[in-house]
Amino acid sequence: MTEQNSSASDVRAGLLAAARAELIDRGHAAISLRAVARRAGVSHAAPKYYFADRAALLTAVAIQGFTELTAALARVSSSLAAVGHTYIDFGLNNPALFDLMFRPSELHPTDPDLEKAQHAAIGMLNAAVAVAESSQGDPSEPGSQALTLISWALAHGLTVLARDGALQSATNSAPGTGADLARGLADAFTERITTQPTNQATPTS
Repeated sequence: MTEQNSSASDVRAGLLAAARAELIDRGHAAISLRAVARRAGVSHAAPKYYFADRAALLTAVAIQGFTELTAALARVSSSLAAVGHTYIDFGLNNPALFDLMFRPSELHPTDPDLEKAQHAAIGMLNAAVAVAESSQGDPSEPGSQALTLISWALAHGLTVLARDGALQSATNSAPGTGADLARGLADAFTERITTQPTNQATPTS
């Protein structure tokens, strides 16, 4: 029984690894269960034993992506800028996986494990926002939802723009500088929201 379970676990892991390799080599649109089975060295029928359909397989891959993103975010400081840098770097270093993670049409978007993995990643960003909003840097309340979503949208948009070369084109920058530009803009955003205004009006007597 133990050996059988171990073998099944190995086959499932092999299918996921094969799916990720297909994703990198061919993109999400070209992935098929037969191609994944062929790359994994198993029968064409094997994927259906572990995954109900193609979307279920891709959902499992996306869950891996969100889990890895959360782990990467957890390894850095709670600084919003550091979290932003890590998010950008993850997206630029894993472009095909990053693209799949945010394509609900290719996944089962209401899968409980996928939703849990997504919320965990956003939770890391929310914690960083809470620190940015706290003058002591040790908040007891979660960050505001609006600022969390704005921060996520900014980091995600910068990642996509840098990945596609649009950020470099818009700023007349040299090719290959997209990551630096994106990180710099993330820093500027963090500084803007954490710096207290210095020109507040003072009451007059």
